[in-house]
Amino acid sequence: MAAFYGEFEQMIDAKHRLAIPAALRDQILPEEDGKEFVLLLGPDRHLWLYPDLAYRRMLASIRRGPLPDRQSGRLGLLFAMARIVKPDKQGRIVLPEKSLQRATITDNVTLAGTFDHIEIWPADEWDKRVESELDTYGEMLYEAADRMQGEMGLGGPAKGT
Repeated sequence: MAAFYGEFEQMIDAKHRLAIPAALRDQILPEEDGKEFVLLLGPDRHLWLYPDLAYRRMLASIRRGPLPDRQSGRLGLLFAMARIVKPDKQGRIVLPEKSLQRATITDNVTLAGTFDHIEIWPADEWDKRVESELDTYGEMLYEAADRMQGEMGLGGPAKGT
């Protein structure tokens, strides 16, 4: 399963092409994750990219009955606005016009690996977010370590240390 790490500044060209850096593409296992991406509008109106097969596995957990209910009706928009985007030989994808219109986006973007997907942020917004969270970054690392220790069944630091 792909796990995306790092931040990469890129430009969206006049033809709406965005190069996915090799450092991110190399984190994908094509036989397991797929060769294409699913482009979504995230809850913060930034664009998100998931490897297509990984995304399909995630969606398999959403069960739909034969008749629509309130939740599945709302999820319909998630499916309708999603797009399959196929990287070309240079690793570029074309961002659909509708997706660009709905998103908070500029030509100068940062692609941020966020574990299971890639988020596309206006570069200046990304920089502001990072700057605003740097003061609490250390605490977030400690919380992550505590969570990992809990999930691994470890009780935290040894007593008396």
